[in-house]
Amino acid sequence: MIYNLRSYLTINLPDIIFYANGWRPDSEHDSVMVLQNGGDPLPWFDRTNWTVQIMSRAENIVNAKKLIDAVYNKLKNRYGLELPAITVGSTVYPLVKTYQISPLQAPGYIGADKANLEMWSFNLRITTT
Repeated sequence: MIYNLRSYLTINLPDIIFYANGWRPDSEHDSVMVLQNGGDPLPWFDRTNWTVQIMSRAENIVNAKKLIDAVYNKLKNRYGLELPAITVGSTVYPLVKTYQISPLQAPGYIGADKANLEMWSFNLRITTT
């Protein structure tokens, strides 16, 4: 599901560089990472609640905030969104239909990383059908 979300964001926010499940040593400085934290099956419904963390980082705090706000505004309180199918390596991730995407909090400043890149973050709950 996380690669589908990254693909959706890449298509809809083409000016932002996105990574899934971690930055690499050669990652661009001004970028956004989507990190899948886990899922909670809802056995009484045909749904799963996924928790996703979105993190931005940039060389200055203003650019990092702009990045996180763009993603937050694109994803907050969305219903019935389809995340496109994608192939990563030899693994095919089929289209994911979401029931609801809701932020768990507004973006917050989390400080600088080891490379002194400023970082912002927020968490989402994505309910898939």
